[in-house]
Amino acid sequence: MKKNTRIVISLVAALLLCGCSSEAVMLKSDGITLYNSKNYKEAEKIFLQAISLDEGNASIYSDLGMNYIEMKDYEKAMKAFDTSIELDKDQQAAYRGKGLVYLEQKNYDAAIGEFTHAIKNTGTRVGAIDYDILSYRAQAEAAGGFYQEALASLNALVELDVHKADSLFLRGIVYIRSGSFDKGVNDLKACADLSADPFLDFRIYETLADLGYAEAGVEFLNKIFESTEETDDLHLLKGKAYYLLGKYTNAIQELVTPIKNNNASAVLYAGLCHENLGDFKKAESVYKSFLQTNSKGRNDADTQAILAQCAYSQYELCDFASAKHSIASAIAIGDHGCMDDLYWNEIMILYQLGEYQNAYDKALAYKETFPDDARIEAEISVLSMKLPQADTGVIE
Repeated sequence: MKKNTRIVISLVAALLLCGCSSEAVMLKSDGITLYNSKNYKEAEKIFLQAISLDEGNASIYSDLGMNYIEMKDYEKAMKAFDTSIELDKDQQAAYRGKGLVYLEQKNYDAAIGEFTHAIKNTGTRVGAIDYDILSYRAQAEAAGGFYQEALASLNALVELDVHKADSLFLRGIVYIRSGSFDKGVNDLKACADLSADPFLDFRIYETLADLGYAEAGVEFLNKIFESTEETDDLHLLKGKAYYLLGKYTNAIQELVTPIKNNNASAVLYAGLCHENLGDFKKAESVYKSFLQTNSKGRNDADTQAILAQCAYSQYELCDFASAKHSIASAIAIGDHGCMDDLYWNEIMILYQLGEYQNAYDKALAYKETFPDDARIEAEISVLSMKLPQADTGVIE
């Protein structure tokens, strides 16, 4: 929604420029349509065509830069925004775009500077785009640890009743991080009260848990069960909530319907529930049932996690040969952010199979890939003692 606002304003501005090529304006409009439909490669081509017809139109460069952000080509995005500013030093959208790039790159000081510059270029009329920029600046201030500045920005947004739910959510986090726990929780409650959205309740729980206050988030988990909608997504959400509350039997019951519809996340959580109940055979059955019918050609994170958990259940059942096959299949999927755990578990499985040389070689590779994990030294030491010792030629 925020990007659509910028696009519309940018297009209107372009139409008001008397020196613009009408064909360039039409191409710009087509580019915006493609951008809004997330067809970024085609949008890039159209924006570049528009620029070739009207190289002095700063707003087209701003739109091109936003398109590059969606393509995650931040270098080209910056070049487009800088060109826009060279053509029009008051081009608010370009400063906003540069701020977004810096925010993506976690360069919060620079992001704050660009968003501040964008706000200064508001002119005489303050509109939705200005509140949007202030909201992004607050995000950068919060992420950068500038809590007092973030609170000032968020207080203004809350008072203006702009992006209120998002502003309350972020302000709650900032209050907690800056030591005002009660104020933070009150803001999160106010945010939740603005919407009877169980998915927001779950997000608030996750946020509190990440901040080290999982216990305070329990009331938000319990609110999820008030919803009576019958959808796979809601059954899955309730299953997750019950799992986090340690109510594994309730969770399994909620997950039945999405599992029937081959929902990988539901399968994963159901298996985890069975594991926590100590029934590894049932967990393995749940995982294998999904994998046998749905894993072909899939390389997503959920499938990888299911394979990894299947390997864990098989390990607990002392079926190390099957565990080896499952963990190898999980590793083959590729990097979804948990390769250290996968490689570690593979080493442990190989050890149980008596494949000491293989395990030792993989442990050395693990050390090279993950040098900060000090645990591997002990494993390498144990494995080295399992290897055949070289004959010294000494007769005792």
